[in-house]
Amino acid sequence: MSNGLSDADREIVFSHIFRHLASYRNVAEVYILTEHDLQLGQNWDRRATDEANDELNKWAQNFLHQAWIVCKDQEQGCPILDPLADTSTRQIPPLPDLTNVGRTLNTIAVLEITTTKSYSAYTRVFLHSFGPLDEYLIGYTLRNPAKAIEEARNLTETTRDQRARSNRTLRMAGMGLGAVAGGLLVGITGGLAAPLVGAGVTSILGLFGAGGTAAGLLASSLASSSVVCGALFGAYGARSAAGMVSRHAREVSDFEFVQVLGEGEGETLGVRLCISGWLTSDEDITAPWTIFRQGDDTHALQWEKQALKDLSSALVTLVKSQAWSYAKGEIIKHTALAGLLSALSPIFLLKIGKIIEDNPWMNAKALALKTGRVLGELLALRVFGNRPVTLTGFSLGSLVIFQALLQLSELPPAKTCGLIQDVFLFGTPVTSKSLDWATVRRVVCGRVVNGFCPNDMVLGIFSRASSASWNIAGLQAVEVPGVENIEYSDVDGHLQWRGMVGKCLRDCKVPGVADKEVEEQLASIPRIMDMKVEGSEARLFDGDLSAISDGTHASSLA
Repeated sequence: MSNGLSDADREIVFSHIFRHLASYRNVAEVYILTEHDLQLGQNWDRRATDEANDELNKWAQNFLHQAWIVCKDQEQGCPILDPLADTSTRQIPPLPDLTNVGRTLNTIAVLEITTTKSYSAYTRVFLHSFGPLDEYLIGYTLRNPAKAIEEARNLTETTRDQRARSNRTLRMAGMGLGAVAGGLLVGITGGLAAPLVGAGVTSILGLFGAGGTAAGLLASSLASSSVVCGALFGAYGARSAAGMVSRHAREVSDFEFVQVLGEGEGETLGVRLCISGWLTSDEDITAPWTIFRQGDDTHALQWEKQALKDLSSALVTLVKSQAWSYAKGEIIKHTALAGLLSALSPIFLLKIGKIIEDNPWMNAKALALKTGRVLGELLALRVFGNRPVTLTGFSLGSLVIFQALLQLSELPPAKTCGLIQDVFLFGTPVTSKSLDWATVRRVVCGRVVNGFCPNDMVLGIFSRASSASWNIAGLQAVEVPGVENIEYSDVDGHLQWRGMVGKCLRDCKVPGVADKEVEEQLASIPRIMDMKVEGSEARLFDGDLSAISDGTHASSLA
């Protein structure tokens, strides 16, 4: 018996893993084939589809093999996972106790990480969807194997002595992180540590009924855990990442990854990268993302600060003008945003055009596209190590992410498979064209969320004037399999995405979002002053530009 499960229990666990994995693989293949189907007739190279499928199947079969070793305690005989594999769990017994199942999943995760020296986003998404996973302990054990092994020995000896005296179970509370990590090594992976601490410890670890093939593989892999951690977290840490950025970000004048909370790297098993769409101050680079208080390492992307500040100033001035109040009044008369332009004064459109075409909207948009390409290159180089990356952004920050994903899609799938976990985009100024979104969907292993607001006048008018299209993802749903569309009608205009992003992420049930910080963020949303619109229409048609330019610049926008 291993991990607290009998042989029969482990057989049941493997059967569930096999069938859930077959289903997950099939869905991922659908996303790949959706892109292929939309490309038909456009000189699409079938090899790209085949390569993506090959990488998906390689991952799935390798993961199944790790699960086979853990559950069956042998390397040979693992079944083949193919498109015709059974995905139904109705005819097999239910899973055993989730605590023991969680230990099995932890073991599978450690085995895959140590043998492949990477943590695939496919693996992470699948394991979290299947059952409980303790990544904190896994990460600690990988970074501190010697200490964990020492604590494992101490824990085992203490347990044996206490059982001999009173036959009572050792209380875990107050034992410290090291002891808990030791419990991970002993109680979860059994004889994992034995070869590292000497043959004499094997019998001690045997108290937990573990050993065998998985233990041997894990032990030999952990013996070189520094190599594993170097690949997983980045061989030389932040300094190496900074050097990589400087070499590849020469096309943009301002590009830097900024730690959101604290200066040290937590080195969790996953990374979050968050990107703001405009800035009223340097604080806005990280401030919207302090809603994340636990879970993955959280970084913000600093990009083209001055251009984003110029954009913020122009947007606030415009929205506070009497002309914008007039425009808001006009939209009420129309059932669709598209009907607004025909009703607005040419003078108003002239003022909008200055923001769109000269500076700063088109300038910031062009820089976002360029920044996205650089970001895509860096992600492909595993700037954050071989661990899953989740991308989150609003407005032009979402455009940066979208362009980065398109950049990744152009690279060989072997370079990008298992890299991107989840993507959350809000108020995104990109087309809702199916092919582009199907391409993005193909390179993401987990969720792709399109948060949109159909009443976003700023995005609607700017996008209509700059791209001659109303089919904008930030305004409507994207009709592509695997893209989650969430409407946020309570977002009162484009400028509120910054203050609402925490609530939107919480509504999406994104892990790590702190309720307290979300409420504080909501409370800080500024109330754009209500301008009197009486007489503004007449002034506009009389050619009075002051109706447009009399807005007051806001020094900060939460």
